[in-house]
Amino acid sequence: MTQPIYPAVPYVACQIPQNLSDELKRIHQALQSGSKESHAKETGYLVTEASCHLMDRFFGDMISELATRDADPLFRESAAVIREIQSKLRHYLGWITSHFSNERLRPVIAHFVALHFDLPSGLHNEGVLQSHLTFPVSPDLATQAQASLQALRDGTAPDAREGIEILIKIIDEGLQPLLFQPKKLMHFNFIVDKTLNGVISLMMTLSHHSLRKLGKHLHPQHFELVADHLEQFLKTE
Repeated sequence: MTQPIYPAVPYVACQIPQNLSDELKRIHQALQSGSKESHAKETGYLVTEASCHLMDRFFGDMISELATRDADPLFRESAAVIREIQSKLRHYLGWITSHFSNERLRPVIAHFVALHFDLPSGLHNEGVLQSHLTFPVSPDLATQAQASLQALRDGTAPDAREGIEILIKIIDEGLQPLLFQPKKLMHFNFIVDKTLNGVISLMMTLSHHSLRKLGKHLHPQHFELVADHLEQFLKTE
C-alpha cells in the first residue's frame, strides 16, 4: 500500500477532482519533456476550474447546507456572491492564459503540481488516498483557528465574527501560493498586471464583505455546522 507524503504542518488541504489533478500532471510532464503543442487553453481551463472548485468546497458546500436548514435570504445572497466571483475567475483567468507560450506556462504548472498531494480523504488521516490541493498557514494562525473553531463548537463564542476574521486571514495567506505567486511567475506586462490586480481586489472585497456579513448575522444554532465544515480543511498533525 502506498504511504502518503504529507506537507509540512500546519496546512490547509482541499480535495479536488481526480481528473483535474491527472490532467495537470499530464500537462506538467508534457511541458517538462519539451512538448511543442500549445497547452495554453487547457491550462487556463484546469487552473480556473480548480480555483472554482476550491471556492465550492470551502464556501459553496457550507452555504448550501446552511440554506437547506434555514430560509434566511443571507445564504442566498452569499451563494450569489460565490457565483459572481467564479464567473469573474472563469472570464479573466481564461483570457489571461489563452495566449501563453509553453515556456511561460512551464513554471506555473510546476508550481501548482508542487501544491498537490495524495492524502487520505478522512478527517483524521484515514481513508483512501485522494488528490488534494494544499497551501501552508502560519503556526500562530493555525492555533487561532483551532481555538476559534472550538469556541464555535462548544457554544462559548458570542457570535461568528472572530471565526470569520480568522477565516479571512487564512484566505489571504492562501492567496499567496494559489494566486500571487503564479501571477508573478507569468511575468505579465504592466497593463495586464494592473487589470488583474484590479480584478483580484474586487473579488477580495466581495468575499470579505459577504463573509463578514455572514459572521455578524449567523445564528448560534449553525455554529457547530460551520466549525465542522471548516475543520476538515485545517491540518495540524
